[in-house]
Amino acid sequence: MSRKRKVSDTEHEEAQEKPEQGGFLATPELLADIESWSEEAAHSHGLLLYDVDIRASGRWIIRIYVDRPDAEPGKGVMVDDCVEVSRYVEAHFDADERMPENYVLEVSSPGVERALKKARHVTQVVGSLVELVVREQIDGSNKLVGKLLSFEDEVMTIQASEQDSVITIPWSAVSKAKLKYDFSGVKDQ
Repeated sequence: MSRKRKVSDTEHEEAQEKPEQGGFLATPELLADIESWSEEAAHSHGLLLYDVDIRASGRWIIRIYVDRPDAEPGKGVMVDDCVEVSRYVEAHFDADERMPENYVLEVSSPGVERALKKARHVTQVVGSLVELVVREQIDGSNKLVGKLLSFEDEVMTIQASEQDSVITIPWSAVSKAKLKYDFSGVKDQ
């Protein structure tokens, strides 16, 4: 994705004085706009915005994850959905002078073993199998797999698979979480 705008010497000097990503400032306003454009793009195509991840590694890498509301197996997000969302968002990016000249935009589904980064992600998967990495060990381990029984007041209640017990864990004690898919019922084709 290439834009026509070049960074002037003055802008380059100003960018060097502030935190930056790839030579361009990732201001809270710009990050909020990127999320808003992504939400708008997903909604206009009958999808839900799951997450936006922005990283700088020489250039900006913007990953947008979209999901289909109440998707049935085999009827999730398709490649064409991702293409449409990408085109919609690119139009906003290319029209906004705050965006860098070069960036990578990726649009995809969050996948079956999706990361649970926000409290709303956890709320959506109550009743499902989850895998957690916790900051302090529980029964000698930092990793816990179990069924998420509830998520209330930012506290997770898990039916732990290994310990065969019910454990409560504050969301703030979790360093990483993801949905765990049970592949044992999937047959080779």
